[in-house]
This record gives sequence, structure tokens and C-alpha cells, in this order.
Amino acid sequence: MAKDRFLLIKAWSYVLWGDIDHVLGHLLIAEITDRIPVVYWPTHCLNNGFVQTNGFELYFEPINSYSIFDLTHPQYTYYPPIWDSDNLLVDDNTKDTWTFRNVGDILGSKANVVVGDVYYNVYELIPFIKKNHAAYGMSVEQVYHYLFNKYIRIKPDINMEIQGFYNSWLKDGHPALAVHVRRVNEELVFDTRDADKFDNQYWNKVYTKVKKESDRIDEKVVKYLKKGKHKEPNKAYHRDIQKLIEKYNIKRIFLLTDCQETLKEYIRIYGSRIVYTDCKRLSADQELTYMENPMVKRRRGIEVVKDACIAAKCDFFIGNDFSHLSHAVTRMKDWPSRNMKLLYWVYRKRKYPINARLVVRKENVFLSFLKRLFGKRVSQEGGYFNAR
Repeated sequence: MAKDRFLLIKAWSYVLWGDIDHVLGHLLIAEITDRIPVVYWPTHCLNNGFVQTNGFELYFEPINSYSIFDLTHPQYTYYPPIWDSDNLLVDDNTKDTWTFRNVGDILGSKANVVVGDVYYNVYELIPFIKKNHAAYGMSVEQVYHYLFNKYIRIKPDINMEIQGFYNSWLKDGHPALAVHVRRVNEELVFDTRDADKFDNQYWNKVYTKVKKESDRIDEKVVKYLKKGKHKEPNKAYHRDIQKLIEKYNIKRIFLLTDCQETLKEYIRIYGSRIVYTDCKRLSADQELTYMENPMVKRRRGIEVVKDACIAAKCDFFIGNDFSHLSHAVTRMKDWPSRNMKLLYWVYRKRKYPINARLVVRKENVFLSFLKRLFGKRVSQEGGYFNAR
């Protein structure tokens, strides 16, 4: 590996596990392009409350012995061309325009220092993996697992907390189920009855075969007979939890949640099976980014890292497919497919967060009868599926 070719991996989302996801993609780019990776999260990241520190190294061991200051050489060339040796510590407020950040240009740059501050999914990078690379032929999840285990090492003091909690609450409680439930976001309300007129970042097509509704029924009749109904956020978790309890006799349920009301709900339903860490949780009316004091931000970051790592020690996991934390848990180890499920709403081949409220068309009993009579398969409404 050349000693003057670097990939500076700056922060992307300012959410801890979101930025780890971002880091993993760029670590793969560094391997593909034979560059030395250097990770730098600035002071203004959500979980970095200390001045002049690298937020990444508050929670994880350094990737190597290089720092951002080793990259500020006056004779080095930089890409994208907005960067130079004097402004590497500054954040680019225009990065959302993706100027000079096409993945092909990033991979093909001859500059000494390439700056990675936008997100690339590993799925996009797999076609560029060469046959002599260790990850050649792997699936997306296998590549993430390979990168996570190679590069992400938790700080010793955090590891001690993780192991201490596990030994006290889960070691003798197998089979154990981890459940990650994000707080209900009351602002996320999707009216799917006229989805095409909206433009929302959460909508994604679900690539499954779902037959179209019967075209033999007049559209005016369909519109007349259908009424709106609500799909309640996060309620789908309980059906899967009960199935696992009945099938595997789950002894412990490790709950990961940022919501006080959710914790109370699960204790009420599952009683002594529920275990959880002592961490900051918000009530329904508090802002998601609420923090007490910048100097306790590392504590909040530790809580996020700790919960995810403990969840990975369980035998089963149910999470949220729109959560970076849930995806991090799935990438920490090679889960058997039947032991891990990420939930989301799916309606008319579009995905929605499981912690959002959905308004869907409620079918009249008579309409349902007509569909069965014509032998047509009913579209999925508010279902959820395994993300793998």
C-alpha cells in the first residue's frame, strides 16, 4: 500500500450508527483503491461533546496510526477539489449537492487525499470488488460483516460495561431475544390512499411479486367502498415476540428503546422477562435530539454502542429496518436467517417505517367478496417481512 494515498472518512449523518454504516462503505472503497483509511468525526457530531477530539475514537479503537493531521501536507493533492491542506478540518455544507462525489470519480481519483463525506451503500460498491479481494463473491450482508469484524473495535471501558451487563442479566437467561423499538414519530404519518402525489424519502419499492388488484371491478366502485383506516406504529412487534416465546421458550427479552412509554408497555406485557440498560430515554413530547450538557454526550454515545453490542449477544433479534442501530446489530455477527428479522410496513409494494402511522384504504366486506369471487389476490396492507 502506497504511503501517500489516503482516504479521509469524515462524518456523514452525525448519528453514531449511521456514521459507522458510512465508515464501513468507505473502508471498502479504501481497500478497493489501495488507500490508507483515516476516520475523523468532528466536534459538532451528535455524540462528540469534547473540543478538538476525534469523535470516532471516543468509542472505537483507531483504524491505524494515522490521523487527519498527517494528511495536511502542503504538497498533497486533494479530491474533491474544494479541499486543500488548510480546510480539511472544516465541514462542507454543500456536500448534499454531491458535486465531485460520483462514486466512479472517487474510485478513480489520482489525488493523494480523497475525502469521503457522503454515503455509499456497500451494494453500490460490490461491482468494483476485484477477484483477488477477500470480499469477492460475498453478499451485501457478508461484506458488511467482514468489514465490521475487521475494523470496528469497541473501546475497553465500554467493553467492560457490555460484558458486565451480559454476565449479570443475560448469561444465564438463554434463549434470549433482543428487541429494538424506536420511539413513535408522530410527525411521520403516511396517507397511502394517494401515495403518488407525495414525495418522501422513506418510500422504497419492495421487490416482491404482488399481483395487481382486479381490473374487472370498476374503479369508481372501489373508491366508493374503501375507507381510510390507521395502522398503529410498532404494534406489529408483539406478534413476532409471542411466536418466538411460544416456539423457543424465550427466557429473557433485552429491550432497546429510546422511549419511556415503550419501556413501560413492554414491562406491563412481558413482566420479568424484560431486561434493559440504565440509559437516557425520552418521553413522547421531548425532542429527539435533546441532550442535557455537551460534556455528557460521550455517555449517551456509550449507551447507544452498549445496547447494540448487548443485543448482538442474544440468540434472536427483532429490529426496525429504518434504523441504523438495528442494522448495526445484524452486522456484528452472522445471524441465522430465522433468528433475525427487521420490520417495516409494506403497502402496494412500498416500504414505510414500522414506527410511523399509516393511513391505508379499508376494504368493504362486499369488495373483499368480489375479489375472492374473481380469484384475484389481495394486495398486501400493512404487512412486514424479513429484510434479509
